Amino acid sequence: MLRINRLKIEIKTNEGLYGFDESFSKGLNLIASTDNTCGKSSIIAAIYYCLGFEEIIGGKGEKVLTSVYKNSIEDGENVLSVLESGAYLEISNGEEVITIYRSAKMEGRDNKLLSVYHSSLYEIDKPNVFSEDMYVHMPNSAVNRKGFHNYLEKFIHLELPLVPASDDVTRKLYLQLIFSGMFVEQKHGWADILSGMPILGIKDSKKRILEFILNLDTLDNEKKKNELKALENKIKKDWETCLQELIILANRESCEVKSFPQNPKILLENDISAISIVKKNTNIDEYIESLKEQYNDLILMKPKIIDNFDEIQTELSETDNAIHSLEKELAKSKDMYFSENISVEKLEKSLEIINSDIRNNKDAARLRDLGSELKLSTSKDLCPVCNQEVQDTLIPNTSDLEVMSIDENIRHLNAQKEMLQFAHKSHIQNKNKLQDKITHLENSLFKLRSLARTLRSDLYKTNDNMSESLMYKRIQLDSEISSLEKLLGTLMKQKNKLKELSSEWKSYLSKKSLLPSKKFSKSDEQKLKILRSHFITNLEKFGYKSVLNLNQVEISLETYLPIIEGFDMKFDSSASDNVRAIWAFILALLQTSNEKDGNHPGVLIFDEPAQHSIVINDMKEFFNSIIKLQGYHQIVVGMTVKDSDTRQAINDLSVKSFNLIKVPNKAFRPFNNND
Repeated sequence: MLRINRLKIEIKTNEGLYGFDESFSKGLNLIASTDNTCGKSSIIAAIYYCLGFEEIIGGKGEKVLTSVYKNSIEDGENVLSVLESGAYLEISNGEEVITIYRSAKMEGRDNKLLSVYHSSLYEIDKPNVFSEDMYVHMPNSAVNRKGFHNYLEKFIHLELPLVPASDDVTRKLYLQLIFSGMFVEQKHGWADILSGMPILGIKDSKKRILEFILNLDTLDNEKKKNELKALENKIKKDWETCLQELIILANRESCEVKSFPQNPKILLENDISAISIVKKNTNIDEYIESLKEQYNDLILMKPKIIDNFDEIQTELSETDNAIHSLEKELAKSKDMYFSENISVEKLEKSLEIINSDIRNNKDAARLRDLGSELKLSTSKDLCPVCNQEVQDTLIPNTSDLEVMSIDENIRHLNAQKEMLQFAHKSHIQNKNKLQDKITHLENSLFKLRSLARTLRSDLYKTNDNMSESLMYKRIQLDSEISSLEKLLGTLMKQKNKLKELSSEWKSYLSKKSLLPSKKFSKSDEQKLKILRSHFITNLEKFGYKSVLNLNQVEISLETYLPIIEGFDMKFDSSASDNVRAIWAFILALLQTSNEKDGNHPGVLIFDEPAQHSIVINDMKEFFNSIIKLQGYHQIVVGMTVKDSDTRQAINDLSVKSFNLIKVPNKAFRPFNNND
């Protein structure tokens, strides 16, 4: 909870100290003046300012304060220059009391600096009182230890949630936003419900404020859904990366990955065992063993060239045939690659034309629709001169020829676009596969040509040295064995990674299954029902007349704001009834929170609630409703009491039911030395 105990404003001039010093009580506190320019709003602004909530008024720092804090103050006919100014605000959370000081004008002290005294205002000068400096409106002031709003959040026993921001990250729901649902300032606050809410980059900020105040389960559920969605995306991305890394390495060795699941799933041991790498239709570990056998056979063989001349001749012939076959396959693959590349280019050009045609047809449809609203003849497909029918095509009009309308054209073009996009994607995939195949063929050709070269060298040697081709084969086999064993090691590593991802996926599915199937819990439904009941009851009390049947009023399940037949209630409200609706809704939030254990701190501020010539009887009901509120509450109302009716409405209230703070001709009076 938050309770305002005392506010002291100090303005120092050449003629001495001026200011304001009053205490506030639980329940209704009425700051009343006989004129609208006495400084009542300047007093209320100091409360916002000391709490670092001046963004609700419309800005940051001292610029939101009136000139009395910055430039000059009037004392009768004298105009005195302001030398220094600032304000003390004593607040309580029901257990502890602190006093906040923030300067408005002071050399050498930035207005972002606040001093927090861990005592009442009366005791801040005592030597044993602990004080510390903090800051507002600076990066991370909502989360850092010395950030005042981080401290204030803990002091009033709130735990602000992390919510989605407009830059696609999660941020803490700022206190300034929360209190914009409780503090209604004079200039902009009466335009609409939560119209004083500052823009701080939080998505659906009004919705988030109301969810938090009412302590709806949807906030926590949505948070869990967002966390699970992020987890799902991470697992899918890691799974795909794991697969692609293995495929790329396997392709380099002319191998193929088998039985690797394309999408995340819960894998059993036999699923993991089934994942393998195959080369020439042989499992990689078996293939490696066969290569090792070949290598060992070559180690045992030590023939001289003269001893295996016929074998070298035969092998050279077979190698040349293999080279010829691979060259033909490579040439064919390159032709297919170029063909696929031409197809891709043609499809891209066709897609450009289709997109252009879609844009043109949509433009034509818009112009047609605008024309029908403007009642132009051309929009009705009629000639504006002779009123004969005009076709939207240059093809001659024949009885057996049907011409598609613009809307049909758009649908047909979109269908064509989808077909072309599918074909484009397919050709891109084919092109990439062919590129991999070409690379593999070129590598194989290089090896075979190298082998043929060593075989020819052996054939034409005139001495009986060891076979050069035999040595080459050993080197090639040793290199291939080493590469495939490395690939086999990668397979084992990726399998272990896959086990971890499978376990994460199982945990994700388990958490997802625990989420409620419905958007609202039973508790949420009850809270929204109670909010609607209080809101309608308040509307009736306050004389809301813009809707004849208030049973039509609902609370939107999307925004939690009042609607009528699906539309914002404001659209059907007069100016004065819009003010009544704001009274009713702000009070209903407090009532519902108190009744259903919400997060409302229990404090409200209304600056000049009697907007747009509110009927005095309705104002009486407003005051009486505040006085009769159940649970903890503190409401500060700033009000101008000009006419006798308003004065009478206040006089009719029980003296003990509210705290009256009278503001004389000028709010800021000279302080005595002992003040």
